[in-house]
Amino acid sequence: MPQIRKVEDDVLLERLARTFKDVGYEGASLSAISEETGLKKSSLYHRFPRGKEQMAQEVLQQVAQALDTHLFPILAGDGTPERKMAAFVRVMDGVYASGRESCLLNMLSPPRGAQGVCGAAIASTFHRLLAALKDVACQAGASEEQAALRAEEVLIALQGALVLARGIGDPGVFERMLARLPGIIDPQDQKHDL
Repeated sequence: MPQIRKVEDDVLLERLARTFKDVGYEGASLSAISEETGLKKSSLYHRFPRGKEQMAQEVLQQVAQALDTHLFPILAGDGTPERKMAAFVRVMDGVYASGRESCLLNMLSPPRGAQGVCGAAIASTFHRLLAALKDVACQAGASEEQAALRAEEVLIALQGALVLARGIGDPGVFERMLARLPGIIDPQDQKHDL
């Protein structure tokens, strides 16, 4: 007889992601994970035989799937750079709960110089974001070199705003930065207040 699951997979991964966003990989003890998910440690090990490493990897897979569904097709598809950046802003606003949540990629990142269990997946996601944003900047008329720098600037602004918003307890920092992102990719798109 199949075992009845107390928590469905998508809900479980969402709860795990919230724990990792709140306290990071190292800070996410099995006790904290158990409390957040509502599952006993034995149930967690049943679902994730490789432990916290597998949990983090599956959470990152879910993030990659969400970006593959909701963001990358828009950035690569037809449409103006303005529309693509509006979609990017909308998705990032949702992913980071309007600046109230930390970046999962950051919170699961290994220490400097170490690959860690999630390093390759995190690097891949950032590289894919850089490439997609670079393509949008090229479409907006930037040279290859300018486009690469603009893509970097977008992700630096995004990550920096998340850190500052968390550090000072003001998610408005993130919201104001989101309004400026389209102007980074396409300087002609200066409709947003600085």
